[in-house]
Amino acid sequence: MIDAILHLRANTELPADIISDNGTPDLSDPTAINATGDRLHYVRLHMEQLNQWRSHATVLAETPYTGVGTTDRLYQQIKADPEALALYESVYNTSPREIDDGEGGTTTYVPPFKFGMLAESMMPVPESVTSRQGMEQLIRSGLDEQVDDAINGITDIVERKLARNWLDKASIWERNNPQLLAIGNALGLSTEDVDSLFIQAATL
Repeated sequence: MIDAILHLRANTELPADIISDNGTPDLSDPTAINATGDRLHYVRLHMEQLNQWRSHATVLAETPYTGVGTTDRLYQQIKADPEALALYESVYNTSPREIDDGEGGTTTYVPPFKFGMLAESMMPVPESVTSRQGMEQLIRSGLDEQVDDAINGITDIVERKLARNWLDKASIWERNNPQLLAIGNALGLSTEDVDSLFIQAATL
């Protein structure tokens, strides 16, 4: 499953098979709508379903659902992309504003950046993934080109050679393998980071 945030313009013509009975996009809540009718939807879809929406909506951010932490990754993508952020804030206003405090004065209200999210649950960390899955996830995470430098930076010669041999020869990446732990440490990854990489790799 993929978590994504979609931006739909008010004048978008949608085919009948993705419109609900009340005439709105056939997408679940949460949603946000601005005064002109432009919409944001937080969705969790199969990739095939998400691809169906790409020709009708702008996908502002997307990431594989891996349980707790998925929403944070998704919104971080929007914060890091000026164009996505502009579209996002054109529908959901995150600017501080003055509101009535109920006592004859005003107070500053700062909306949460997240307009909504779907429930997340803890997902088990796989004991192992294939080397193909592991390397593909490193590539998707932008870490693959850092691995060589990380291994070369291991100061103990024997440990460095063991890590290189493991990366080159292992067909299975075991979560608690000492060489994998050494590479993860050299990359500066936390235990949670490596767990997340394994959870995501298992979906590939």
